[in-house]
Amino acid sequence: MQQHEHNTIHRWTDFVGTVTREILPRHQGVLVKSLGDGLLVRFETVLNAASAAHAMHRAAARQNAGFPSDQHFHLRAGLNAAFAWCDAQDVYGTGINLAARLATLAGPGETIAGMSAYMELAAALAGLGQPGETIGNAAARDALTNGIDATCEDLGDCFLKHFDMPVRAYRLGPASPQPYLTGRRDYGRPMAPTIAVVPFEARSDTRAYLDVGNLIADGVICRLSKAVNLKVVSRLSTAAFRNRPDLAAQVSDVLNATYVLTGSYVADGDRVLVSAELCQASNNQVIWARRSSGSVGDLLAPDSELTSRIAQEVHTAIFETEVEQIRTQPLPCLESYSLLLGSIALMHRSNKQDFLQTRTLLDELINRHNRMAAPHALLGNWFILRLTRGWSEDRVQEAAEALRATRAALDRDPSDALALATEGFVHCHLLKDLEVARQRCDQAINVNPSHALGWLYRGTIQAFLGQSDAAVEATRRALELSPLDPHRYYFESLGATAELSAHRYESAERLARASLALNRMHSSTWRVLTIALVHQGRMDEAREAVRNVRHLEPNLTVDSYLARMPNADLDTGRDWARCLAAAGLPRGR
Repeated sequence: MQQHEHNTIHRWTDFVGTVTREILPRHQGVLVKSLGDGLLVRFETVLNAASAAHAMHRAAARQNAGFPSDQHFHLRAGLNAAFAWCDAQDVYGTGINLAARLATLAGPGETIAGMSAYMELAAALAGLGQPGETIGNAAARDALTNGIDATCEDLGDCFLKHFDMPVRAYRLGPASPQPYLTGRRDYGRPMAPTIAVVPFEARSDTRAYLDVGNLIADGVICRLSKAVNLKVVSRLSTAAFRNRPDLAAQVSDVLNATYVLTGSYVADGDRVLVSAELCQASNNQVIWARRSSGSVGDLLAPDSELTSRIAQEVHTAIFETEVEQIRTQPLPCLESYSLLLGSIALMHRSNKQDFLQTRTLLDELINRHNRMAAPHALLGNWFILRLTRGWSEDRVQEAAEALRATRAALDRDPSDALALATEGFVHCHLLKDLEVARQRCDQAINVNPSHALGWLYRGTIQAFLGQSDAAVEATRRALELSPLDPHRYYFESLGATAELSAHRYESAERLARASLALNRMHSSTWRVLTIALVHQGRMDEAREAVRNVRHLEPNLTVDSYLARMPNADLDTGRDWARCLAAAGLPRGR
């Protein structure tokens, strides 16, 4: 505006002239006042008001032709159906204020309509609009015929400035490319993809084996249902799709599934050969396929090796697919579940650039789902990992930001187990307050006794405190509760820490090596392995392990290790630092 003031004023006066000369007479509207960058207009009917708003949007779009995008004019319109008091100078009533507020809810080129019969509702509906939107209330919407006079989209109850109660609002016409509000149905879109497992088909008609396909599906569903970041459809809903052609498309349409797992089997005696494939329902693309063999008896076991293996590989394939989406698609084109799974996966990658990209993904998730606790809690966890990897630049500032994130999560849901557990680890690693940290993790477990991360973090804190038996019990419980976690290496690494505190050095070594088999770039695991080897007197292997620590963290010394560890002044911290020094980690700079 300041850079093109003369041109802007000229274009606005031209637009107002078009409105007063052409649009308002056509739709029986009366201009009450021009506000410099807005108009207040009254109509006798909602239909006339909506039609006039649509005509104004079109007039503004025509006027934008030939100008660069940063000089475009866009209207935000708010409609309200209400009584008003009028005289020769103005119109009066609280409904006027409501219309203005509704306009603030509109996106560029949109119209928002409110529900109340009062003028204050009209003002609120205008507040719902962004530039180019028309917003209307329920009373206004009821006067329109959907699909003929206007398309109406329910935006739900909206909170407006200076209004104590929420106002029901509707978007008239299509959403703009930059809507301020997404449709009511979009706010409820899950941040977890849905997978449908269809009972596997028999490749022979031997009646004795007809239920094997159900057994395979049941076992995979049971295993996948333990994954907290997936929604799994019941077999009772997927059974009807078995043996149907074009199966993935049908399942996607009817069950709204993101992924569809199908397969077939051949049984001979106690042996069974299973072929399985996982499709992305949106494009019917196969993203994973495998042939596996096992026994029919195994399928009857609660922890079937065959179905567990299929479920694990399917779970991994889904995460890898979503990471690929993150790498190849712009943020606005990504589903929220892609952002969620992608951020969880990249947060634990060894590459620093991948880790930093996670912050961008979480910020986008928070922007889309600001009222949900999970994205804020994950952001708090991001700060913890940033510190434990030695990438923190300002411990005090990042502690404050991490607490701000977990507080935001708990403000939205005080009983969110992830937020409570994460805040516990913030108090542990960033604030070094182990007692408060333990209390937060206890709260998380009380809220959700099956919350794996709550058990994992509590066990780690107990390990630091030297409460060794409780630490081992808690971390083992965490591993049992999260068999498909994409970050199993992290669970095994912290489990190894708990075993160290209990002086179970062989168990600590076993878990550390299992963790390193999944992720060799996690420095903390190499430190745990070093300490376990020193305590077993295997110094050559310990020195080799500490060389890996120094490769991953070239600036790490015993002093800097103690400076960041929450148990530095406790027996566990002093013992672990001594072992690292004995293996060759430098004392100081």
